[in-house]
Amino acid sequence: MLYKVCLWLLLFLSHTGIAFSARPFPSIAMFEWQADGIVEKGFRDGLQKYFPDARFYVYNLAENKKLLPYYWDAAQQRHHDLYYVSGTFLTRRLLELEKERAIVYTMVQAPVTEGLIASWEFSENNATGISNSVPLLNQLKALKRIKDFHQLGVLWQPDNQDSRQQVAELARLQPFLNFQLHKISLSDKNETLPLTPALLARLDSVYITTAPLFDLLGSKIIAQLNEARIPSLTADMTFVSRKGALLGLVPDKYRIGRLAALNAQRALEGFPPERIPSRALDFFMVVLNMRTARKLRVQVPFSLLVIANTIIR
Repeated sequence: MLYKVCLWLLLFLSHTGIAFSARPFPSIAMFEWQADGIVEKGFRDGLQKYFPDARFYVYNLAENKKLLPYYWDAAQQRHHDLYYVSGTFLTRRLLELEKERAIVYTMVQAPVTEGLIASWEFSENNATGISNSVPLLNQLKALKRIKDFHQLGVLWQPDNQDSRQQVAELARLQPFLNFQLHKISLSDKNETLPLTPALLARLDSVYITTAPLFDLLGSKIIAQLNEARIPSLTADMTFVSRKGALLGLVPDKYRIGRLAALNAQRALEGFPPERIPSRALDFFMVVLNMRTARKLRVQVPFSLLVIANTIIR
């Protein structure tokens, strides 16, 4: 009788997908494009709230695509229960490689537009996650409160999916906010910065898209813009706090990780990932660099200072 009960329970668990393995703790693979950071800390903190004994295995590519096959082989041998992944490129590649276990993504600007999921409500595959997108309309309207720009430069990396998507959205918004967009492309860290005096003289503001290349060159780029007294806007907090950009509407990265952990929790408890809605953040942080504002000789309205989450003085 006991044997039949155990057999029935095993079949039930297998059928509902409640457990992928007989381990007493979930095994989580964390595929990361860049260095382990605040998003990953939020994810681990959140998941350990529900699974204190969870095991996390980090596969950090350090922006080297050639490492992926070797890491994937290692992950396959460990038979992980769930995959965490950051960034559009890695999410796409993991969805090509893994068709069964849940993939929880973060730091993806436009998962529906990029074709990673069918819709926010139902992915129609084994992916679910949290987008780090901050609506560009909100970002531009915040900058308009400081500088009524009409000639907006945009620094973008053509081979980066997120950067391309942001440029397309900026182009769409031109007639609504009455500005002309000037695309400034950069493809290699050894390439000469295209911010020539002639170009800078045509611009009255610059938006810096989200791309790995600008993480490397951000300080040089911001220094040139500040020297030319051109306000800069970004969705990356470090560009404002450490590199000197004027303004940022930025996602709360720790919160992204915690929300992704909730999706992972549901998947580990057996809920089909295609039925776990993906989400975009509904709260953004305003970051202002007043040292830069003084250099640029621009007046930041009190109404923006009041709502700022972080002010660099």
